[in-house]
Amino acid sequence: MNPTIEATNIKRAVDWLVSQCGDDASDMLPDFLEGETDLHKLISRLHEGIANDAGMVTGIKERKADLDTRQKRLEARIDAQKGAIVMLMQAGQQSKVELPEVTYSLRDGKPKLVVVDADAVPREYQREKLETDKALINKAFENAKNLPNWLTLEPAKPILTGRKT
Repeated sequence: MNPTIEATNIKRAVDWLVSQCGDDASDMLPDFLEGETDLHKLISRLHEGIANDAGMVTGIKERKADLDTRQKRLEARIDAQKGAIVMLMQAGQQSKVELPEVTYSLRDGKPKLVVVDADAVPREYQREKLETDKALINKAFENAKNLPNWLTLEPAKPILTGRKT
């Protein structure tokens, strides 16, 4: 299905109806399009694609959430196993253990600072993340004739709404 070719054929059919019926064409147009063109069939096929893809997106999101949970569980298990190796090496007073597939070594670590209350950290120890405030920009330049060089106005695009019955 080539939507461009089909849209051209449908446009041709609409133009023919308007040329035959004039102002009365708008009353007949929906029935005419359904009976004489593949408009509804084509839109139905496209909707099927949207529904299938939306289902896939939902499934992928759920799968990602499951995989994220599994990843966290595996990472926690890795940390626990590493902790067990450290505990065993310390108990055996070993700073190095050589195995056929890996050599583990222990060394003294450095103390690590951990922020326990982010809200209590003084401002001089914080970074600010700058973000574009699109709502403020839209409000300020909504009816502007001249825009600054960092801003452009794109032409309006049609908005498609689909209501499931």
